[in-house]
Amino acid sequence: MDIELLADARVICNLCFPYRIEKVTQVVVTKGEFSCMADFRCYSLKAPAIAMFLPGQVVESLVVDDEFAGFGLVMGEEFTNSMDLPVSLQERLFIKTTQFYAVTEEVLEALLLCYKQVTSVMQQPNHPYKEEIVKHLFSAYYYGLGYYLHGFQNNAVAMSLQQETCDRFVSLVSCHFREHRDIGFYAGRLCVSNKYLSSLLKQETGMTALEWIEKYVVLYAKSCLSSTAMTIQQISDELHFSTQSIFGKYFKRVEGISPKAYRLALRGGQVERLESI
Repeated sequence: MDIELLADARVICNLCFPYRIEKVTQVVVTKGEFSCMADFRCYSLKAPAIAMFLPGQVVESLVVDDEFAGFGLVMGEEFTNSMDLPVSLQERLFIKTTQFYAVTEEVLEALLLCYKQVTSVMQQPNHPYKEEIVKHLFSAYYYGLGYYLHGFQNNAVAMSLQQETCDRFVSLVSCHFREHRDIGFYAGRLCVSNKYLSSLLKQETGMTALEWIEKYVVLYAKSCLSSTAMTIQQISDELHFSTQSIFGKYFKRVEGISPKAYRLALRGGQVERLESI
């Protein structure tokens, strides 16, 4: 089965950041506090809470306090598809933007019970129906979580038109940054002018539209350099740069060092020092 249980969610703190998420990753916070930066957004949660990371997202940092305790799971696409959840539920759970939210003690108890049951089944090596039981347990779990999220999302505080435009811009960039690094593409999709979009983002977020795009592209590249074995040429190709040289110059202009120097410094534990220069 393409699923991994994390008995101690602290293991995620040992990842090399920035880290590109490859599989649906869920962390349930049972004690203490949890904070992270994902796709340029900062999140902070106190137990009981859930953090859901989705494939393709980049986690830039992750910190827990001394009291932190929790568990988690990592699920591949094959496993999530095998549960045959309705499209509407999958969208709520696995397609929309990253979910970070507090839960009630009752929801936490249900999650913990499901986790314990799945753990018990998976520890039985010769169980003939292990896979089917695990799928059904998680299906029931996600139906319950989806119902909770429906109420949570419906009660969310309404955003202003300006905040909604910024949020839509960030969502568009997260989907299209590999192919589109020009402001015009995003302004056109949002039906606003380039100038208005940049000034709005600067006012609401402190960064212009171009700065958002550049930072997003380079953060993704950094995650590939730090958490994958992809070559610089492969990263350049994935980001649709015409040549590796142009990608290298783009990366260095934004980050201050070349992709090769970044990877070498990362291996030597010197990235933090270099980025502060």
